Amino acid sequence: MARKKKKKYWDGRKVLKENPNARYIFALGGRSCGKTYSTLNISIDDVYHGKGMFAYVRRHRENIKQSKIKELFGPQPIEELTEGTYNRISYWQGFFYFEKWEPNEETGIMERVLKDPEPIGVAVSINTWEGDKGQDIGAAHGGFKNIILDEAVTGINYLQDEFQKFKNVISSLVRDRTDQDTKIWLLANPLSKWCPYFPELGITKEMRKEPGHRYTISYPDTEMQTVFDYIAGDENDGITKDPVYDTFFAFPNSSAKSKSITGGFWELDEAEHLPSQVYKNSVKHREVFMYFDEEWIRGEFMRYDNGCYYLVWTPASKLPKNSYYFILNAVPDKYAIVGVRTGHPYADLCNKFYKTGQVYYSDNTVADMVHGFMKEADKIVR
Repeated sequence: MARKKKKKYWDGRKVLKENPNARYIFALGGRSCGKTYSTLNISIDDVYHGKGMFAYVRRHRENIKQSKIKELFGPQPIEELTEGTYNRISYWQGFFYFEKWEPNEETGIMERVLKDPEPIGVAVSINTWEGDKGQDIGAAHGGFKNIILDEAVTGINYLQDEFQKFKNVISSLVRDRTDQDTKIWLLANPLSKWCPYFPELGITKEMRKEPGHRYTISYPDTEMQTVFDYIAGDENDGITKDPVYDTFFAFPNSSAKSKSITGGFWELDEAEHLPSQVYKNSVKHREVFMYFDEEWIRGEFMRYDNGCYYLVWTPASKLPKNSYYFILNAVPDKYAIVGVRTGHPYADLCNKFYKTGQVYYSDNTVADMVHGFMKEADKIVR
């Protein structure tokens, strides 16, 4: 009987060893490949040896509630990492603490026998940080050695000006320890091909083409670097490689209920879909294009035989001659529509269909790209 090949897990320590100047480490890979486990393991080791606290960051406050976060450290070998001093990490009112639990000699029931009164870490949410931060929570405890943003890439649920908000979190956490080599980890499943962190950190489209590659991004006049690690899938992780055809998927434009599954695709079962037969029995009313992240996308305003109108976005290889197109920057072209609030008839149509939910996408990547464009275009006020 053939021996099953052992699953490989991502190792953040190896990244640090090979990239000592890295300040940002962006790890993009499928679920259960070890990203969160490895970064938390490093954080526990660092805080126990006096190198500084850690901050576990999520986008929304609901993700750092007691019920959501109490099992975060369950898989960690805490007793081994703390040389037998502690064996649990508790979470209370936004802070993490080392504890030791042992069985009662008479009842055998586990009870706490030791708790370090000093917090070792904190959980914060980007969307409520400005109102919650109060006093500096790290300066009195050695500053912050590791800041971990989990689920950095999402579908359509980014915050307005999210990167700036995240920078504000970082600035508040490390402001009194500017000499400290804080590591900022951004962890994500390969759910999206675009997110606001990519352009800000210099992560290009070319870097996101094929998993299994690690890139180092350097910046002028500084030794600071970003490492982008696009983790390859393991042959035992059950990732499906086949694309989905013959269906146009409709994603909620406001509730953001789409979820990722193992392998990084969108949760197709939860998305209302428009069968291809409906598309085939529709008549194209108008056509417009969109240019974003070096990609062309075609938008077709369709009319179904029951009189219902909708907009469907599909990939496009190029821009046909004399075609209107949406773009984020002004160009000397009468066919260019800058942003989506220009008053142009096509822009008004797009906004109308988005408000009524009559928007569909040929595949998950196109959906992701369009949502990314709309997020950026919403910042343009003309």
